[in-house]
Amino acid sequence: MTKIWIIVIVTVVLILVTAGGTAALQMTTSNAFCSSCHAYEKTSWDHGVHHDVTCMNCHGKGFVRDKTQGARKMFLVFTGQVDPHTDPLPSYPDATMANCMDCHMSELIAERRPVYMERHAQYMAAAPYCIGCHEGGHVPDIRAMRDVAVRRGDL
Repeated sequence: MTKIWIIVIVTVVLILVTAGGTAALQMTTSNAFCSSCHAYEKTSWDHGVHHDVTCMNCHGKGFVRDKTQGARKMFLVFTGQVDPHTDPLPSYPDATMANCMDCHMSELIAERRPVYMERHAQYMAAAPYCIGCHEGGHVPDIRAMRDVAVRRGDL
């Protein structure tokens, strides 16, 4: 009888950990979670050309790395070592460029717009990253509006 209770308890604990982990993952990968601290980036995102793209589309580099860096940043915020409202997001130009290319340099784009692809092959030879020519999505002029920003659509 004792073995059955141990199995039941272990099963319940595993179910709770799995459910809690899933809920935490959903919460921490939402735009609302990111913008709860990064309001200044959210403003330029709201009013920029990529307002329909999620934060994780561009800033997600991998589950383990994202969660490790996020936990580190939260520790620094909660211990008063970092102010999230003035601390810039980390820059990952190589990962961000790969994300840009997933949408803007896809096979579908190559098929529909070959001249665009040819020109960008030349541009990419001159600039190592997309942000060498293009604003990275967080427009400085719009950041000044951070106190009056209203999100387009649902979070």
